[in-house]
Amino acid sequence: MQISIMRGKVYLMGAGPGAAEMLPTEAVSLLRAAEVVLHDEAVSPEVLELVSASAQVRNVDRLIENEAVSRDKVLSLLISAAHDGRQVVRLKSENALSPERVAEELEALVQANVDCELISGARPAMATAAGKTSGR
Repeated sequence: MQISIMRGKVYLMGAGPGAAEMLPTEAVSLLRAAEVVLHDEAVSPEVLELVSASAQVRNVDRLIENEAVSRDKVLSLLISAAHDGRQVVRLKSENALSPERVAEELEALVQANVDCELISGARPAMATAAGKTSGR
């Protein structure tokens, strides 16, 4: 008897300036198909309206007040959902799309053996983050 293992994936993306029509087509499609969406407080309601009503949606800024603990909690939620076989979108506001944070989340996902991808909107931060992590 062969058991198939569902493999989830995490997509890291920026929400852009807030207007849903400014998001790339790929980002819109992923938001509509996502099973779990973890977003920053500053993500506009217009962008969040693109998410399927059946998806689990959480504002991660409201999880915990302590920033360091909050980041660990967010990473734990991302990893757990992906290990459960879910398609996950980590939707970051433009303010939170720093190369350091993107690199930190990517590194944690890779170390946890989670398939992950950066989507348009996160590209400038991704390029800088990749440069910071590639020399290790």
